[in-house]
Amino acid sequence: MSLFSKLDYESDFMLFEPGERQTTESEQVAIIEAFANTGGRFMFVAETADELVGFCVLVGNQQRRSAHMASLVVGVAQAHWRRGAGAKLMAAAIEQAAASGISRIELTVRTDNVAALALYRKFGIAIEGVRTGSLEIGGRLFDEYYMARV
Repeated sequence: MSLFSKLDYESDFMLFEPGERQTTESEQVAIIEAFANTGGRFMFVAETADELVGFCVLVGNQQRRSAHMASLVVGVAQAHWRRGAGAKLMAAAIEQAAASGISRIELTVRTDNVAALALYRKFGIAIEGVRTGSLEIGGRLFDEYYMARV
């Protein structure tokens, strides 16, 4: 099972539901390769000796007026929560952003994802607003925070 599929099954904090991601591993490799060949897009992984345990994607904007901004997505396997993988991924993304002229990093996170909120705050990412009822999971609506680091 790929890391992305594993995360989908382990946590409802990720955007995809279990089984919803319909890409094969070879298609995922092609997406990652295309990603790596596009300016302003960066992917980082956390791994142990034998498996990937986390990822972080930083997607910059191509338009000049918003080229200083990038969106961030982080996912870490549940067995590695609160063990430093997320912090290492965040540090790598922030370092790459600075080196690439990206001065604003944006993300959304569920308001009840306490561990992620603590991680983001540790790296200077602040709440800017709320997306009320933005996610529906199991028939229940959840809010998300808009967050950014400037």
